[in-house]
Amino acid sequence: MQYLIQILLGSLLVTPTAADDKAASAQQATSPSGGTETGTIKGQIVLPSKTPEGFRGGALSLKNAIVVIEGMYRGPRMNRPDNYREMSRDEREAWAEKYRRTDEYKEYDRKRREAYENRPVWKFPVDADGSFTVKGLKLARYNVIPVIPHPAATGKEMADQSWGSAFRQIVLSEERKSIDVGRMELKLKNVVMPGDVAPSWTATDYDGNTIRSSDFHGKYVVVDFWATWCIPCIAEIPRLEAVSRRFAGDNLQVIGLSLDDDQKLPGKFLQKRPTAYLQGYLGAFHGGESTTRDFGINSVPSIWLIGPDGRVIARGLSGEKIRAAVETAVKLSAAPE
Repeated sequence: MQYLIQILLGSLLVTPTAADDKAASAQQATSPSGGTETGTIKGQIVLPSKTPEGFRGGALSLKNAIVVIEGMYRGPRMNRPDNYREMSRDEREAWAEKYRRTDEYKEYDRKRREAYENRPVWKFPVDADGSFTVKGLKLARYNVIPVIPHPAATGKEMADQSWGSAFRQIVLSEERKSIDVGRMELKLKNVVMPGDVAPSWTATDYDGNTIRSSDFHGKYVVVDFWATWCIPCIAEIPRLEAVSRRFAGDNLQVIGLSLDDDQKLPGKFLQKRPTAYLQGYLGAFHGGESTTRDFGINSVPSIWLIGPDGRVIARGLSGEKIRAAVETAVKLSAAPE
């Protein structure tokens, strides 16, 4: 089954969003002869032979698979000091703490988010055997991302909202206008979407006490998975503190769960920069801890809003979206029936 992307004017077999239309028009390429040079990507999605321990997606089928073609985008570069690589961890943390308060960082962060959100993304169904052919692509660099999405997956974040995915970056050029990426075996992971029950977790606070997700049943909970080495994570702390203070009387608990390699690292950080909300330590990211695998978290910061019933209300929150999500949930719960 072949699906054609008509990046020029005309009808589309798969209708993109308005943002996709704009991005596609912007990346149109014209050959010296005046025509439009286009390329083709072929491949086949393959299910893995083994299911990882703790996988919650059940038996998967290729009938629900799609292939995502993601155009490349150029984000801003962070203006780090020339000697950044030679800095110690403490020196980097001190620099990051100072830098994130500057207007320069705010502008960098705005442009970074804008570039990522405006990247061109197209989605196509595949044949029953997982094979796909996508034609009509501009000669350029692309990410090829086959996925089996969660039923509630939507928007451009399909790969992050999928039970299984694979990744290949390719370049269509004059020399290689058609590329066969071959068999792409999916890597399975958990995915939790709004409406799903949030996985339970257990962490340790910085006094050595155990804290559990069940301790907050009946409350709204904002859970922030973060690490001291993550500058965007540190930048979200003031926003989380503002939410914690603003909704203090609305049955809300904000919790930061560190994924640093060693508990001493966030402990030292929080001694210098204590937060107005609860903090706990989970374990090393992609190490022995299982909570991020249960949630399907691939990167930090990862900020979630969980309702009093333990179900996810919102995920992937950042910036002003944190306050907006909490405010909407609290207002809805307070509205008369």
